[in-house]
Amino acid sequence: MSDSNRVQVSVLEESAWGTTPNSAFSELPIVSGSMSESPSTVRSNQLRSDAQYAATKRVSVEPQAAFEFELQGDNLDTLIRAALRNSSSNDWSTNASYSASTVAAGASNTYEDSAVDLTGVNIAAGQWIYVSGFTEAANNGWKEVASVSTNTITLASGSTTTTEALGDAVTMVGSYIRNGSDLTSFSVQMEYLDQTNLFRLMAGSRISSLGLNVASQSIITGNIGFSGKSMTRPTSKSGNGSVTAATANDVMSEVDSFDGFWIDGAEVTTYEMISTNLNISTNPRPQMGLGNLAKVGMQLGPLEVSGSMEFYLEDANYATLQDMLLNYTSFELAWAVNDGNGHRYHVMLPKCYLTSEPGTVPGVDSDVLLSFDFSAEPSTIGSETKTIQVTRVSP
Repeated sequence: MSDSNRVQVSVLEESAWGTTPNSAFSELPIVSGSMSESPSTVRSNQLRSDAQYAATKRVSVEPQAAFEFELQGDNLDTLIRAALRNSSSNDWSTNASYSASTVAAGASNTYEDSAVDLTGVNIAAGQWIYVSGFTEAANNGWKEVASVSTNTITLASGSTTTTEALGDAVTMVGSYIRNGSDLTSFSVQMEYLDQTNLFRLMAGSRISSLGLNVASQSIITGNIGFSGKSMTRPTSKSGNGSVTAATANDVMSEVDSFDGFWIDGAEVTTYEMISTNLNISTNPRPQMGLGNLAKVGMQLGPLEVSGSMEFYLEDANYATLQDMLLNYTSFELAWAVNDGNGHRYHVMLPKCYLTSEPGTVPGVDSDVLLSFDFSAEPSTIGSETKTIQVTRVSP
């Protein structure tokens, strides 16, 4: 019996839904997954004289794929952008690129540069930027921008600075996306590498879900789901017949990669988060037409963003978190990760509510935890009303 344990998954963004472009696919590194087409059937209710059921008819098909991955820089950027319903024409909306030795930090949460027009460096209100180069540590790191004028970047109240004169070589970077309403689709290809010319191809695939999971003493993992139009069994690579290899960036483990978390814009350092997960459901809406086995369209459904987070129960967090739950108080939540080689991701939800807490006492030799589920809602980010913003930094 031949071997069949090596699988390569690759994706290619479509310009027309359900049509695979004549271009190279991009490899998607996975740790496990599935890809199949399930038929939906109905059985005739016709009465038979021999007391047997009548024929079964296939009335629709549902191509689906689901993959689990480990978080790396670069390899998932296209899919994260599409999961937030942005097309390639809106690819990571700004690319803040500012590096100067003429910037000073003020005591009132500001960066000031009289030599550079700061309105021209692609830093926008509501954006988070990653700052490095200052001598004072408090002036570096992730900062939330409240406004930008010709010579001043004013930060949100939680992003503190301390007075420092100009002279250091300072860099401010970050490219963000916020949830949009673009319809983006992919052709998803699976090749069985141990066999000869065995493939699956799912065209017209819209992302139905994206999840990220950060847990202590673990590699940061995620999952992505697709719902497609049709599945075929090609005998050769689709597109232009080639697959661009994934970048060999390190996967991120939480010990090395977790950059911290923020509540209402202020970084929390008085207690520890021990796990968090984020779930994005895009809910693509299928459309069916008479005489068509496959879908005839897949339109926008409502975007849902939810998740959970977990802490050790401490004096420093009990009253704050319990009051958020009991009083149904909204808050801004953010967290960030990096791979140690210049790739960074920052996730921010401008308005969240805690929706449940088990309140469990676990038993002998176990810590009591504060475990919460949360749900995000649209709120103001800069001049827009959005549910989620993801910022990346690439070296």
